[in-house]
Amino acid sequence: MHLLLSTIALRPYVFIFLASFLFIAVVNFGLRTTLLFTVLTYAVSLASEWSSIHNGFPFGLYHYIEATRAREIWVFGVPFMDSLSFTFLAFASYTVALLLSSPLYRRGFDFRILDTWQIRRAPRVWLMAALFMVMVDMVVDPLSVLGDRWFLGKIFWYDPPGPHFGVPITNYLGWYLVAAITIAIFHWLDASLNRGSAKPAGSVPAMRSRALLGPALYFGIVIFGITMLFRINAPNVGWAGIFIYLPFTVLAIHILTRHESWGDDAAIERHLADFPYERDLPVWKPTSARTHKVRSVTA
Repeated sequence: MHLLLSTIALRPYVFIFLASFLFIAVVNFGLRTTLLFTVLTYAVSLASEWSSIHNGFPFGLYHYIEATRAREIWVFGVPFMDSLSFTFLAFASYTVALLLSSPLYRRGFDFRILDTWQIRRAPRVWLMAALFMVMVDMVVDPLSVLGDRWFLGKIFWYDPPGPHFGVPITNYLGWYLVAAITIAIFHWLDASLNRGSAKPAGSVPAMRSRALLGPALYFGIVIFGITMLFRINAPNVGWAGIFIYLPFTVLAIHILTRHESWGDDAAIERHLADFPYERDLPVWKPTSARTHKVRSVTA
């Protein structure tokens, strides 16, 4: 318990992101899916990190510096917080891919995605989510290499350092592989536990704009990373992160706001056919002042 409290005190930003992920995942996908995804993803990421520090696969060879072993939890030679970060990064990346792939609905300040099971299980959502997770790492990993300049501390080093601000390309290839595995786990859990007419335990379908919470977490992590790069006087790495995300942000805004994206009510019916427990929500009921927009996109 002492080590757990010390770990939280030493890495508060990780546990803020983790708590945000747990809340967002539960209200959107339910308690069982969230907890099982957290445990299984942590196990996959821990196994991948253990393999990397011993065999160089899948992230390339690197070594942890055990300077904080007495101040935070370590598991099999890996800091607990390091593998834990894969859970909220994978989830947030998936929600961005789902947002950009689903029909949209807006009524007043309530913004929703009209996803279906076909869209959730679409290969493009899976592959995009894995790519978005690698994009986060292209900001976070160069920042972590410079941990001695901020409160992370110098906790590891690549053997040898790579061409992307000290990070080897093999690291990003490994991240894509692990991201694809963890998001596939989420797909499997979601379909196994949540498919049916019953509302997932713990989820809150009536919460306004709940589909935007995951993407907000994603961009919050990105903004945190880029801001820290400028604060530690690494502007070259910070600008590289900006130019990684600038075209992506422009494209995302275009997808979400283009006039051609808005269509008829058929997308609502497809969504409610797959998630019937949402049918009685007031957001779908017509009123004299009703205004809504729907994007007609098929999976």
